Amino acid sequence: MCGKNDEYHTCSTCNKHLCIECFNAVHFGINAPRAGKSMVYNRCVFCDSVYASNAKCSVCDKCAIILTWKSSMNYLAAVNRVTELILTGKLNAKLRNENYCKENFGTRGAQVIMDAIDSCSKK
Repeated sequence: MCGKNDEYHTCSTCNKHLCIECFNAVHFGINAPRAGKSMVYNRCVFCDSVYASNAKCSVCDKCAIILTWKSSMNYLAAVNRVTELILTGKLNAKLRNENYCKENFGTRGAQVIMDAIDSCSKK
């Protein structure tokens, strides 16, 4: 479908081959084009906080790193964000299911969430 990056994801809902950036833009609205002149209020699927953005999306700026990490430092930041949500009790209970995470967030998002849950359970 697109040729931006070397890493592709086959979307389970639309059955298209998308790069990670396009997958995140299509399904979560991350870096999506502007929806209009007014702000859109949304609720984050990870931390459940209400935030405003200029595009229709389902992930706040703080939690966007969970889905968009590309390097090892970004990966650590994503694990730290999920760990923070777990320790404060804000992580949605559905996100503890690995199959649910893989279906809804892809393998990269699921990897971050499961690694953070594993590290928290060892403490």
